Amino acid sequence: MIEASSVPAEASAYIAGRLAELAADQGVRILFAIESGSRAWGFPSADSDYDVRFVYARPRGDYLSVREFRDVIETPLADDATLGVPFDLNGWDVQKALCLALTSNPILHEWLASPVVYTLDIAAVAALRAFVESAADRAVYRYHYDRLCRSAWTQLKADAEKATVKRYCYALRPALMLTWLKTRDDLPPTDVKGLCDGMRLSGDVIPAMAGVFAHKRTGGEKDAVAGVAVLDALIEDALRDEAPRPDRIDIATHPLLAEADDLFLTLLGEGNS
Repeated sequence: MIEASSVPAEASAYIAGRLAELAADQGVRILFAIESGSRAWGFPSADSDYDVRFVYARPRGDYLSVREFRDVIETPLADDATLGVPFDLNGWDVQKALCLALTSNPILHEWLASPVVYTLDIAAVAALRAFVESAADRAVYRYHYDRLCRSAWTQLKADAEKATVKRYCYALRPALMLTWLKTRDDLPPTDVKGLCDGMRLSGDVIPAMAGVFAHKRTGGEKDAVAGVAVLDALIEDALRDEAPRPDRIDIATHPLLAEADDLFLTLLGEGNS
């Protein structure tokens, strides 16, 4: 059985509080905040970082000012006494997020699909998800996950010292993403449980995969791992046809540009002046 992604309730409440403090300090409104990385994907180690990611909106007037604002908010990755592991908060301005949606950035989709949510504006997230799905170019997604999977898999095979349980997991998840994109018409979930639940995989894949993920949760990320034949075959099959590099997407001529502008104004909100 593949375990669902989760974080302890105490950690979730603490992170939500930190996000509220950050929003007040920066003078922004957080549209949604989620966990990214291995805790969201479903195979954290005991000492995995907390990777908190969010999209925010500034007051309307800021977008009309001659003053230049950064389009990201970042805090340094640092050990946190409350969480007991390193922790960071990184976010994108909603204007930047919409530009990335137009270029079919898979990471924005992953954030919106994360099963671990700290805070969200339900209406804003629903609108963002719908727009991201309508703008998604599957060729861009396939290329992105092909690169991730191929890089991890190549290093696993080329260097025995890099054949760690962490790298094996980092090859398996994009392999599942590629398999989803080849066999389904919708965009894939970001977590391994959602991916496995949404596809017809051979009967021995799930228990084999669950064993690898359990190893990562209970052991060290740098623990050596022996290849599992059925999982190796899944990865090799996902990489059989190399995804070509897609053409560059020009935002200026994108057919959904006007829709993105309308959504941007909507997400700023009447009260965010």
